[in-house]
Amino acid sequence: MDKLKRNKFGILGLAYDTSASLGWPGARYAPKQIRNSLQWILNRIKDNEIFDTEKNKIIDMSKLVVEDFGDVCISRYNHEKSIEEMKVQVDQLFEQGFTPILLGGDHSVTWPGILSLYDNTKGNIGIIQMDAHLDLVEDSYVQGKYSGSSEIRRAIEMDRISGKNVVQVGIRGYNYAEHYHYIKNNDIMVINPEAFYTRDVKQLAMQALEKASQGTDHIYLTVDIDVLDSAFAPGSGANEPGGINTYQLYTFVKELAPYVDAIDIVEVNPLTDYRDMTSTVAAKLIFDFIAANY
Repeated sequence: MDKLKRNKFGILGLAYDTSASLGWPGARYAPKQIRNSLQWILNRIKDNEIFDTEKNKIIDMSKLVVEDFGDVCISRYNHEKSIEEMKVQVDQLFEQGFTPILLGGDHSVTWPGILSLYDNTKGNIGIIQMDAHLDLVEDSYVQGKYSGSSEIRRAIEMDRISGKNVVQVGIRGYNYAEHYHYIKNNDIMVINPEAFYTRDVKQLAMQALEKASQGTDHIYLTVDIDVLDSAFAPGSGANEPGGINTYQLYTFVKELAPYVDAIDIVEVNPLTDYRDMTSTVAAKLIFDFIAANY
């Protein structure tokens, strides 16, 4: 897959956590706090220039368009109506030529993001999901069919999205036996955290990209912050020990960024965070994604 050479990025807050019926609620406050943390980086832009110390280069911000569209106004009393309201706003980003950077919110907000990419493009779509959890629940009495535990399964049910183009990165712990069979039957690739400590991270990113892009025209990247070990992301909806570290996350995303049509960052929870550590991780991830496209 060729690099997309995008230079217009639209930040949109999906401040919604009504479907967080199992994990900790509070992700609705993340977009505001992530923006606050992002100011630490934005304040260092002078005369349209910023120094990328990791790449040892100057980024000319005048060659990039980064626009913040605020938060979607959401009708929280009706989950499916809320999904549609979020999708409509993401649609507008695509219509105006922006690459969406979506700030969740619980992981259910990925579903309107995927729906919008689906409706605003032609051709097949691959998905790379960075997460501690599989999010392959078929249905739930508590959560329903469109929760933050089911968005990947709903996506695979769509005509132009196949399990063979879905890569789940950072998965760990224990889950339903049914999901083992679902993964096998749908040819989903799972990359566990162990691979990040035994193999080259950039090679892992290219492996994921190759799988997601085989026969596809577009890539959706969703980053659940609990892909990180709890030590690096104390403020998340559902902590799982044994995850990857921040350096590995940043390296992986920067390798993928030039090929990605839309990204969301979800499950950051300021209410359970410590000194805004997790929001700061998310803020840098936003700028890393933009800079990697420069």
